[in-house]
Amino acid sequence: MARRNPSWERALGAALGSALLLTLGACGGSGEAASTDATDVLMEDEQLEAMVTQVDKMGIVEWHGQLLTKNPDNGGKRIFDLDGRYSPSTGYSELSMDSAIDGNKQQVDYLVVAGRTYFNSDVWGPNAADCWVDITDDQARSWALPTDLDPTWPVSAARAIRLAGDGVAVGVPAKKVLMGMPRGLFPDVPAALDGIEAKAVVTPHGHLIEVGVDVVNMWNELPEEDLADIETRKAGWWAMTMKESPDGTSVAPPKYVFDPAVTPPSQCKRV
Repeated sequence: MARRNPSWERALGAALGSALLLTLGACGGSGEAASTDATDVLMEDEQLEAMVTQVDKMGIVEWHGQLLTKNPDNGGKRIFDLDGRYSPSTGYSELSMDSAIDGNKQQVDYLVVAGRTYFNSDVWGPNAADCWVDITDDQARSWALPTDLDPTWPVSAARAIRLAGDGVAVGVPAKKVLMGMPRGLFPDVPAALDGIEAKAVVTPHGHLIEVGVDVVNMWNELPEEDLADIETRKAGWWAMTMKESPDGTSVAPPKYVFDPAVTPPSQCKRV
């Protein structure tokens, strides 16, 4: 499970408090409070740039994403979890989805290699752990995969706004947010989202980077007529963590690929 992020309001309050202390310290009774503005921006940009550098240096990126109805600090309910390993050098991904959508609990594994998507289900049993089905053109089964498989988007696409405790409050383009979440929820990025940003907080914790994206308030930036065609109830808060994987093993192609309509999963290794 992802570590719970502080609510946007709490992070914003901490940021404003930090900004106030910086301003008061710089004033010193001299009436030069405005001179702190450039320093403040520089500190925010430097903090964000340090995290960008950190993710750029990662070999295999190990990440956990969790979609909730809203900020968990405000009672948000979990929709599903994604766990993944991403190879920046090849673009290959291993992902595991755990969901309870509409009361239907399921756990599914995915491999995305060389533009092909493969599927493995826990209902096949442990003997079929190395067995995969090509579902590249099966939208019903591949809906949980993000359009953009690179999980570093909350950092690499972010715009620093202000310091927020040990982290940085940022703005992330709405299109990047939707492309980083399961494609089945939002098959098309609404044109009304052009120029709109989601508020987020990114915080370093040593080797780990923690992210909280306020999707609820991103929707609030849209006119009501544009919201009518968007299933906003399906996404309110995106929480995630990312780090360099301690397992440097590369993401490998599937060992066995079979057609379950012809061969039962228990026999797939004989194909």
